[in-house]
Order: sequence, then structure tokens, then C-alpha cells
Amino acid sequence: MAQSFWREWRTPVEFALLIGIAIFLPLREAPKNLLWLAYVVAWFVGRLRRRDFGGRPDALEVLLLGVLISGVLSAAFSGIRRGDANEWHAISDILRYGSLFVLVRRAGYSKPQLVQLFMVLVASCALAEIEALWNWKVVGKRKALELFSVGHVNHSAIYLCICLGLAAGLLAGMWASLVVRERAWIASATLFMLIGLFLGGSRAAGAIGVLLILAAAVVATRSMRIRKAAWAGALAAIALAALVGGTSALQRQIEWGAQNYTLAQRDLIWNRGLVAWRESPIFGVGMENYGHFDEAQLERWVRQQGRAYVKAEYAAAPHAHSLYINTLVERGVAGLAALLTFLGLAGWRLWKERPEFMAGGPAVTLWFGGAAAWVVTVLIGFANTTLHHEHAMLAMLALAAAIRPPGRRAA
Repeated sequence: MAQSFWREWRTPVEFALLIGIAIFLPLREAPKNLLWLAYVVAWFVGRLRRRDFGGRPDALEVLLLGVLISGVLSAAFSGIRRGDANEWHAISDILRYGSLFVLVRRAGYSKPQLVQLFMVLVASCALAEIEALWNWKVVGKRKALELFSVGHVNHSAIYLCICLGLAAGLLAGMWASLVVRERAWIASATLFMLIGLFLGGSRAAGAIGVLLILAAAVVATRSMRIRKAAWAGALAAIALAALVGGTSALQRQIEWGAQNYTLAQRDLIWNRGLVAWRESPIFGVGMENYGHFDEAQLERWVRQQGRAYVKAEYAAAPHAHSLYINTLVERGVAGLAALLTFLGLAGWRLWKERPEFMAGGPAVTLWFGGAAAWVVTVLIGFANTTLHHEHAMLAMLALAAAIRPPGRRAA
């Protein structure tokens, strides 16, 4: 089971700061940022003392540096200038989640420590969901299920979906090592987050959440050497979540499909963004500049590109509701190429380094969590802007725990 006492931790102060990040990530903005900064400082101070930074960068880290550089180039050659240098400030998002990926991979934390990190991430997400339900259903401060620090319902659904994958991985891989109370609260948290996805009504996140539960059942049939019990538990969780959380996403999909409204105006939002991208195809319009041009500018660009302007063909939005379109528009072809290459190699590494499921244990849990984060980021990324702020940091923590660091051979 995970190490339960801080004296058993490798680099206890540094790891405690990482646990702090995990606690506040979905809960509060300022503590999360301060703890991230403190963690980076503590990490480098500790490595300077030992003169060991984990070896040479591997291909994944080089590609992630390329993602960061694409943000810098996008800011330097930005197609839109807002006057507040926002395209430069926005680079801090890549810096935060990229640094977590690199530093956690190179830190040398033990597998039990990383399992403990997953547990804290699951617990903090459950607490954030309780607060979100209170603000939505009880006091009416929010109009939807929105985790306080994560924000918009779609982004909160992405965060919940990744945490659902971490929780399902804990059950599938660590069941034999967990005591009864740990099994109970992790199983309850898993169900609670699936209910949250159904309540939130996100079609993509709800579907992926169900697939993650079923995937965990597949793994559990091997790691726990059970068949009927794993499938019964998974199907019961899905049925109960649908009963409590409702099927609004499925109903909306059927209704919108009948009205030819399946994309919910995303195609119109993408049309608008792609007009701006054609003006700055290599490095884009600058990070977080997606929605910062008015109708008059849009019409001028459309006519300059040799097409008739039809207002009904475009819809405004602050971002693309698609990781790939958003990256293309804001960071251009260079940024999209860097991102796709990184995600592609990360997926290949996860596949190549998949553990022996029959053995169960921390390796299965960490791999499942990383694979879940990759699947959520890549698949939901087609319809929503994943890899952004809190859920990007969460995804990178999971990937860092799952993919071997530079110089580390397979066991």
C-alpha cells in the first residue's frame, strides 16, 4: 500500500509541496500557483545540492520544449495584438503543465508515492465536486456543475473525467492492497465523479467516462483474477450514475441530431477561427487571442481571402471548443505540429510500456491513470479545448507518473 508517513517519502518537503498542488488544483487558484512555484524552487534546490537533474532530455521532453517554443513564436509573431501582452502571459500555461511533466518524471519518486499522489488527486476532485454541487444546486451561485478553480462546465467535465480514470485505475490495480475503508471511499469517489459527468451533461466526457469504467473492468478481470464481479460492479456503477445523474447528454444528442445541430455551433466557431488562421498560418494569432477580433475585422479578412461574407456562417467564442482547431488558430501550423508530435509519441510510449496486468499493483494503477489522461486529452480534444490550465496540469501529472523517465529501463 502507499507510504503513509512523511518520513518514508523520498524528498519529503518537495513531495509535500506536490501533494499541496494536488489538493488545491481543482479547489483554489492562488494556493495552486504559489505551491507550483514553491515546488519548482524546491525541486531545483534539491537537485543542485545532489548535482543530479535526471540525465539528458529524452524525445518527449524535447518535443514538449517544442510546444513551449511554439507558444513563444506565436507571441512574437502574433497575428493579433491586444495591447495587454496577453499572448505572452498565456505562455505561462504551457510552462506550468510542462514543468510538472518534466520535474515529476525526473524526481525519482517511488511508485507508492505516486499512487498516494493519485489518491490525493481523486480526493481533492471529490471535494471540489461537493463544493460545485453546493454552489449549483443549493445556493445557486453557479448555473452548472463547475469546479471552483477549474471553471466552465466543459472544463470541469474534462477534469472530472481524468480523475475518474485515476480512481478507476486505483481500484483495478490496487484492490488487493487496499484496506476496506480505502476500497470504499475510492469506489464511492469513482461513482460520484461518474454521476457528476452525467449531471454536467457533457456528451464527450460522459461517453469517455463510461468507456474508462469498462476499461477498468477489463483490467480488473486480469489484475484481480475475477470476471463476473468486475463487470457487475462496472455495469452497476454506470446504471446507478445514469439513474442519479440523468441522461440529459444522451437526450440532447438525440434531439440535436434530429435537428442537424450535433456540433452545437462548433462548426461556425471553427469557421470564424480558421478565417483568422489564414491571416497568420505559420505561428497563429497568439495564445488566448482566438475570440479577440470583431465582426468588422472578420468581414474584412473574409473578403480579402476572396470569399463572400455571410454572417450566419460564423459564431463568436473565446476559444475553439477543440484542442486541435484552437492550437492551429492560436499557434499556427508550427504549434499544431509540435503538439500532435508530442501527443503521438506519448501515446506510443504508453502503449510500449504497458505493464503485465496479471501482476496488478502500482504499475498497473499508474499506467491506467496515464492512459486515461491521454485518452481524455486526445479524444475529448476533438470537441473541447483540453490540455488547458488545471486539467492540463492534472493530465501531465498522470502522464509523468505513467511514462518512464529518461535513462530508466523497463523492469
